Amino acid sequence: MDTIDSLFPNKQDCFSALFQDAAYEHDANNKYTFTDDEDFVERDRVLVIRQVMGIVEYLFEIIKKQQVDAFSRCKPFVNYSSLMTVLLRYSRDIYGFRRIKAKLQKWDDIITSEKQKQLSNIILKGSDFGFKIPSDNPYIHRQISVLLYWFSVMKPFHLNIKKGEGSIPNKNYLAYFNEYFSYHLIATCVRVKSVNLTLHTNRAYFLEFLNELHFRNLSRSSLEFFIPGFIS
Repeated sequence: MDTIDSLFPNKQDCFSALFQDAAYEHDANNKYTFTDDEDFVERDRVLVIRQVMGIVEYLFEIIKKQQVDAFSRCKPFVNYSSLMTVLLRYSRDIYGFRRIKAKLQKWDDIITSEKQKQLSNIILKGSDFGFKIPSDNPYIHRQISVLLYWFSVMKPFHLNIKKGEGSIPNKNYLAYFNEYFSYHLIATCVRVKSVNLTLHTNRAYFLEFLNELHFRNLSRSSLEFFIPGFIS
């Protein structure tokens, strides 16, 4: 089985695989690249999915090892279309303002730097523009919250039960597998940033959280308010 270190020799790449802008090309400093027509260069979405799937497969093998009896007959099923939609919607919410700012900077021969600042401030202050996260550098808890929200909406992760003898996961794992797996996927990736999610340490509380998340009783705003209390 691959390890995170073998998948991503540079630990930052593990975080970036899940939390970067999945739609458009950018460098390590999140500076966007443009075509000759000054459009954003689109990313290879197959490559984006492959990077994330490396972590998904690693994580499921870890879960199977930790709970052999519960998952011995299980095989994960990933809806790639739903997974890509999660990444694109997260990217839109988190990187929307940064994309606008990059466009303004690209037009420095048309718009003066002073006008760019004025326009940036208008967008930052203007909720009427529809930006969910009006910031070009959102706090980590906001990124976690938005990503977790879209995982709960699109539900890309499922369990298939193979025929045969042996136990199967209890009803909580079966009912909330998408939310359970999404939470641990995010927790794995943010750990390289020295960020630890602690919700799962209280089993009863964690199950209630997964239930609320599964039935979409938690909005992006409520998750942003809730998550910081469980980050160390």
